[in-house]
Amino acid sequence: MDRVLRLEHVRNARELGGLPTADGRQVAAGRLFRSGSLHEMSDGDRRALESRGVRIVVDLRSRYEQQRQSYEWPAGRKVAAPLAEDEVVADIFRRFEAGRMSELDVADWWNLTGVFDIPVQHHLSMGTIFATLLEAGPGEGVLFHCTGGKDRTGVTVAFVLSALGVIHDAIVEDFLLTNAEAAEGAAEIMAAVKRATGHPMSPETAYWLAGVKSEWIETLLQQTADRYGSVAGYLSEQLGIGAAELIGLQDRFLVQPGS
Repeated sequence: MDRVLRLEHVRNARELGGLPTADGRQVAAGRLFRSGSLHEMSDGDRRALESRGVRIVVDLRSRYEQQRQSYEWPAGRKVAAPLAEDEVVADIFRRFEAGRMSELDVADWWNLTGVFDIPVQHHLSMGTIFATLLEAGPGEGVLFHCTGGKDRTGVTVAFVLSALGVIHDAIVEDFLLTNAEAAEGAAEIMAAVKRATGHPMSPETAYWLAGVKSEWIETLLQQTADRYGSVAGYLSEQLGIGAAELIGLQDRFLVQPGS
């Protein structure tokens, strides 16, 4: 199954259908999706997402980003679940626009942007994400996105897939699928920075702004396991989502292979 969605103006888009679980089931097709920001989507992009069943869009960007780069989603509903602080994101935008984003910043990207802190610092938004999934109807596909569709979206998808029982290797493999478009994304970032600042950005810096590293998600999942025992433990302790709710999620979003 080709999970990649080839859209005109939405980067890093794919569905999660087909990913295998430890109990022999798999994520149902047409139910869960991920992407970069939708604020530049074309009419064709919108129609393509609608045709795949996307009805609920969960916007993980900060309120600053949502206001700066807004869009409408008339095919269903849009849910705001910000996973970054406005002041942190605004400072990063300023550094980009001034040409002051260094390779050292990028090497420490998840600490710089607070991604490692998402489960604790943004537990209210994480609660919104899982409440949205629990409320989704059988015909409502859910799409998660941030700006690049790789970091905040990567954390969200990893936690959702873990809650569904998807095997660890498949979670990491999906996370790393972002890198299939990283070279193209890096070229776009370099061109945008050059236009905005008049200064070049190194290919290495741009690549890791567009791509991801396996150690990022591995570290976050291990931190979660060390603190809560598992993602399920986090969901129970921080969000009040217990075994009954997990079974409900799995019943909504998993199927037997071939069904």
